[in-house]
Amino acid sequence: MKASLLLPSLLVLGLATGCASAPTVAPAPDYNKIEADILKEVAPQVTGRWTLEEVTYKPRPLFQRPTSLPKDTVLRQFATLTLAPVQVPRKGRNGRPEFEGQLTYLSKTYPVYFSLHASPDRTFRQQGPPAYFLLEYNFPVGSHQTEPEEQFLQDIGLIGEQFSLEAEAGQRTMRWQGLDRHLKSITLRR
Repeated sequence: MKASLLLPSLLVLGLATGCASAPTVAPAPDYNKIEADILKEVAPQVTGRWTLEEVTYKPRPLFQRPTSLPKDTVLRQFATLTLAPVQVPRKGRNGRPEFEGQLTYLSKTYPVYFSLHASPDRTFRQQGPPAYFLLEYNFPVGSHQTEPEEQFLQDIGLIGEQFSLEAEAGQRTMRWQGLDRHLKSITLRR
């Protein structure tokens, strides 16, 4: 008799459980909006005139070390960098903030460019640096004779290098971390 009551009781319990309201599911985050918000917050802090106050050079074994710098060097007051939003945005940047400017090193000035990309760590997990970029020369299209100073900036990993960028609103400093080559970090000051 007990076994015959068990099956109907389980059926009633299953129906009662199935009729209970389903738990509410939070909507999926809009990662495009989160990325846009991060870049909107960081972009205004990038513009201005900066001194590359402290550049930490640490050669990495996969890249040839320039002979003019000893191993593990800190360069102070290395160069100046003036940055402003681009006048004409490049195609395919999807509205990401773009900057152009002038890098002055040893009394020579070179045009530079970069586009900010929100950090996946910050976008998905709300941690880590807010943005990344690739610093590159911005010479006009056509032939260009490479100068020794210009080549040196490439050899040490300042130009053609990917950096993470950290800057806080209202602060006079910004910090770049080199991701690929010889420059471990750069502290910039307004």
